[in-house]
Amino acid sequence: MPLFSRRLILGAILILSLIVAATMLRLALEWRQALANIDSMIVTPAAIDLPAEPSTAAESLPIGASAPDQVPAPLPRPGTQPSTAGAPTLSQASLNILLLGTDARPGDDITRTDAMVLIRIERDSGRVSMLSIPRDLWVSYPTGGEGRVNAAYPLGEKRFGPGGGAALAKSTVGRLVGIKVDNFMLLNFQGFQTLIDQLGGITVNVPEAIYDPAYPTADYSTIEVRFSPGIQTFTGEQALVYARTRHADNDFGRNQRQQLVLMAIFNRIRERGLLQQLTSLDDYTGAMRGYVQTDLARSRMLEVANFARAISPEDVLRYAIDSNAIVTLPAPATFAAEPTALKRIVRQFTGAAVSTAGGK
Repeated sequence: MPLFSRRLILGAILILSLIVAATMLRLALEWRQALANIDSMIVTPAAIDLPAEPSTAAESLPIGASAPDQVPAPLPRPGTQPSTAGAPTLSQASLNILLLGTDARPGDDITRTDAMVLIRIERDSGRVSMLSIPRDLWVSYPTGGEGRVNAAYPLGEKRFGPGGGAALAKSTVGRLVGIKVDNFMLLNFQGFQTLIDQLGGITVNVPEAIYDPAYPTADYSTIEVRFSPGIQTFTGEQALVYARTRHADNDFGRNQRQQLVLMAIFNRIRERGLLQQLTSLDDYTGAMRGYVQTDLARSRMLEVANFARAISPEDVLRYAIDSNAIVTLPAPATFAAEPTALKRIVRQFTGAAVSTAGGK
């Protein structure tokens, strides 16, 4: 081979090697930054010595029945088989994660949680369920006393210090439904808005028209907001308003909208292949930095992400403690979950009872 040709080939190989090396270095730097972003979100809930009391849901079970979290897993649902090929699977049979939404800005005092959704993932069946809990639901705190469920987080932070809010919120919800809550994720609403914008918006099929004549703004004023029925694309700001408005109906209607928005985010993440690809991971984690707190370890996050790759959004089951499952209490209390209705909802949520709930 002529000397010139050999030099040309060697030069091409050298250039290609540099490109590959630069790409790998960029990915390594992205991963390093992404891991640093993720690590900044991970917190350790405070260790609180709480009394081991049965919950209302557990107490209402028939004699001889298992607690909801102890029932055998149902047979796999079509289209929801979890992935097992060369990637980590969940290290436990079921995982319960409490999602908390707050409107507090970074550095602000802790406020009450404006949204509460319990997510249950079952490894062997591929079943995923979400349960919305109304923010004004009146509950008994494991530490003693009563109040709204959304006050558990700030109460825990003030009484036990940093990390106490997550511990008390998890324990309060777990005691309510009779299920051990394994982990939590607290999302500031500004981060919620930022994530949706980073995703390029989300598509939501609005079931009915919404008109709120007095939606509260950050400057303590109000504005009119309207949403027409039908399929539409929301920016982060629009999605946040849609998820939070409640003057058009009530908190129970808002819970349904929050579930619709959560599913739209999941759909968008799947559309963009973010559960499979590695690139741009630092962009997304960077956008969420400062707005998310969680006690999910890195390894557990990877397990959940892998599991989510095989989940069809249409097969995510949605439940709520709604207006048909409550009893009104005398003031200053609000309303409580009716024990029989709560037991039925929890058994459906955990798969202990047959349910037709779905992504509708």
